[in-house]
Amino acid sequence: QPEDPGQGRGDEVGREAEEPAVQEEVPVEEAPVEAPVETEAEAPAEAKPSVMHASGILLQQPSVTKETAIRLAGKLLVDEGCVEPPYVDAMLDREKVFTTYMGMGIAIPHGTSEAKAQVKKTGITLVQFPEGVDFGDEKANLVFGIAGVGDEHLDMIQKIVQALENPEELEKMKTTDDVNWILEKLS
Repeated sequence: QPEDPGQGRGDEVGREAEEPAVQEEVPVEEAPVEAPVETEAEAPAEAKPSVMHASGILLQQPSVTKETAIRLAGKLLVDEGCVEPPYVDAMLDREKVFTTYMGMGIAIPHGTSEAKAQVKKTGITLVQFPEGVDFGDEKANLVFGIAGVGDEHLDMIQKIVQALENPEELEKMKTTDDVNWILEKLS
């Protein structure tokens, strides 16, 4: 009788039907015994993959202008639900003031401080250009679009730089057609 799947949404309802006032406290006391209650508590771990996923990555793109590359990365941020469309213009405005080219074939365009209100959630997108895109005197092969809530974008930039410290992996990332490999390396 303790396990009645027809009772409510969780095991707590069917397990302690006699003492409904205690049912919220029972899972805490019995947590080591009842694995289903603990797996529900682990659900927030899914927040990590939501920052960047396959639908936010475009690979094997032909070389385009810097502005078009930034617009592509920004459009992906819009499509991912991270930003409102005006944020893309703010990414271009930022580039006019200060280049977002970081070196080693990487550019990380992001909006101006004034565009923070256009950010709905933190996200990273990636557009790969194997032949490169001119960013001044340099060529970017990897254009990461970034939108951060609060200061979360600073953590994201650090994460990207750390993930690309391996020269062999960086070179492979510039030409691979394997989205899952990229996600694995950047997660």
